[in-house]
Amino acid sequence: MTRYSCGQCGASIYNHYSDTGHAHVASGIVDRAEGILVFQQHWFLADTKDGGLGSWLHGLSWAGLPEGEKWKPTSRPAVKKDAPDSADGSELLRCHCQCRGVQFIITRPNNESSNASSPVPDVLVPYHSQSPKTIPSSAWWLRANGTEYLAGTCACNSCRLSSGYDIQAWAFVPQTNIRQLDGKELDYGMGTLKRYSHSKGAYREFCGTCGATVFWHCDQRPGIVDVSAGLLDAEEGAKAEDWLEWATERVSFEECAQNTTLVSSVSRGLKEWGADRE
Repeated sequence: MTRYSCGQCGASIYNHYSDTGHAHVASGIVDRAEGILVFQQHWFLADTKDGGLGSWLHGLSWAGLPEGEKWKPTSRPAVKKDAPDSADGSELLRCHCQCRGVQFIITRPNNESSNASSPVPDVLVPYHSQSPKTIPSSAWWLRANGTEYLAGTCACNSCRLSSGYDIQAWAFVPQTNIRQLDGKELDYGMGTLKRYSHSKGAYREFCGTCGATVFWHCDQRPGIVDVSAGLLDAEEGAKAEDWLEWATERVSFEECAQNTTLVSSVSRGLKEWGADRE
């Protein structure tokens, strides 16, 4: 199997299977999804350990699960405390793309984590209902009494077209808590990272080899970096719940969604999942 992605923005395009000649096209690059694409199956669901996105999609047919059944358990998974530690004893979370051309570490929130300044994101307060410039810039990215980071899902056209998929999952992490493997500060030129600037003052980084989405950041909030959640190599599973608290009230920019059936299903599933865990 060979993966093809855009060398300019990193968007996944399709996977080609030489044994069958078939190609699996990334759904996010299709101009119109409704009435054309039908979401039927989540492949390799067991690889997520905790259900991943499957925890929030209901009424669909899953690999290895009866039709319409939710991923179980819905309770927080047990966490093995074997994450690597830094020289000073602080806990670290390793992150990497598929080819490992991009590798970095996220540290636990510390005294510097709340120093950044940033408007509240659309995943918490819809931009169409209130200008982000009028929203107080508190440390919204810190959760669980300052021990975890906020994470959320996004369906905006920019994320869709730059990743190749209808929904992009982000973790909001202060730049000071993202380090290279050797402990040095984050460098947007490290490894195989490539940059794509899709609008003035906004930047995306992706792996130039495997095409994985890595970062999004902007001049408006230079101290906070959106980290592609799929890169987090958490022991407990794809949702990395020992490190992240997921926003469950909405999918960011769900009003802009192209595949409204899929995104609406995720939005409903997020609310139900969040309510089950209260």
